Amino acid sequence: MDGQGQRMKNSESDIISNLPDNIAERILARLPIRDAVRTSVLSRNWRYKWTTLPDLVFDAKDTDASTFCTNPALKFVNKDKLVKVIYRILFQHKGPIHKFSLSIRNFARSYPDIDQWISFLSKKCIRVFFLGLFNSGNRYKIHSSLFSCANLMELSLHCCIIPSPPPTFSGFKDLTYLWLEKVSVSKEGFKNLISNFSKLNSLNLIYMDGLDILDIDDAPKLQELTFEGVSLKNISLKNTPCLSDVSISYSELPDMSENIGNGRSISLIDNLNFLSDLKMFAPGFYFLKLLARGSVRNLLPSTFKNLTYLHITELMLNDIDSLSSTLSLITTSPNLVRVYIWVCIPSNSEAGQRLKTAAEYLEGKSHSIGCLMKLKHVEMEGIMGAGPEMELIKLILSKSPSLECMKITLDKTVDGIKGKESEILRELLRFPRASTIAEII
Repeated sequence: MDGQGQRMKNSESDIISNLPDNIAERILARLPIRDAVRTSVLSRNWRYKWTTLPDLVFDAKDTDASTFCTNPALKFVNKDKLVKVIYRILFQHKGPIHKFSLSIRNFARSYPDIDQWISFLSKKCIRVFFLGLFNSGNRYKIHSSLFSCANLMELSLHCCIIPSPPPTFSGFKDLTYLWLEKVSVSKEGFKNLISNFSKLNSLNLIYMDGLDILDIDDAPKLQELTFEGVSLKNISLKNTPCLSDVSISYSELPDMSENIGNGRSISLIDNLNFLSDLKMFAPGFYFLKLLARGSVRNLLPSTFKNLTYLHITELMLNDIDSLSSTLSLITTSPNLVRVYIWVCIPSNSEAGQRLKTAAEYLEGKSHSIGCLMKLKHVEMEGIMGAGPEMELIKLILSKSPSLECMKITLDKTVDGIKGKESEILRELLRFPRASTIAEII
């Protein structure tokens, strides 16, 4: 290499070596953790820069047992090597660690290592902790030192067991986001876990084991609540004035009450006042059926005055109860702007008559339902041209003077649906529309 080439190389090296710390930190923050560690070979000045990274993310949930992640540049040879890498990164790290995320399959052999990592992180001012252990076998029992992470702001646990907090635990006072999925916890343990929710903004409970009562006494900043799983025996939400987005999906239809001894019983729902101020509501099929029951329907607010978005992920069009609840929610929401509905039609021997009954029910309702004055966007998926589907679309088109767009997606899994596509479209285009600008796409 001539003198000029050597000088150019040295100049480029000097530029990298002498980057301002804030620029170097921004570069490192945008790199996957393994590439960030590799920057230590760039120059003497870069050798330990990665050791102050505040966010450490190890994401391997979509890979097989031999890789760290799907990107070939980020692969680890096996889980043992991954464990060694995490130890090296943690123990060479300097300063606070604000975020730690580990997502991996079949990691049971390394549970003792996770204990040590959590214990280490509890002393590093951790703010965001994500642990996703997608195991087919035994679940990991969370190490008790997690409860001493006083600065936690976001906590996500998947496929774990949460032990009862120690007596000294007084809640995660700075927690704003909580996601628990396929997590086992005792009733008392959960009660202690949520003992201080003064800053919580988002609560997500997905197929929890051992949780059959949702009793929140004080969550003044809670805005989002998601529950999916086996039906709860009781829902009680108090002092949740900011609650605006709620999604509730049951995997089965619950009993209305349960005897708990001494002649006392607990009702499934103390009250539904928390629904009255929602901006987004996403009820699942069984919760829709529940809302149609007389004793529950009487607890519903007469008007959902703030509701702007209704999201129905499973509307069985052969089920009059869920259909009735859906129509009730739509028609009692004067400020509704957007509706999403995924329709389902079961294939069984009784479906034909029930579909006919549902279509007749919707046709009859079209005469008694008033205008949906603010509805602008409707999306319906899973359409196959069945009678009640077409009647529901017809009803919405005829009652929505502000409608701008109705998006229809056919169920591609149905045999012969492509051949019916043009026929369905022709029928849709014949339906009368209250809006002069409404498009069907």
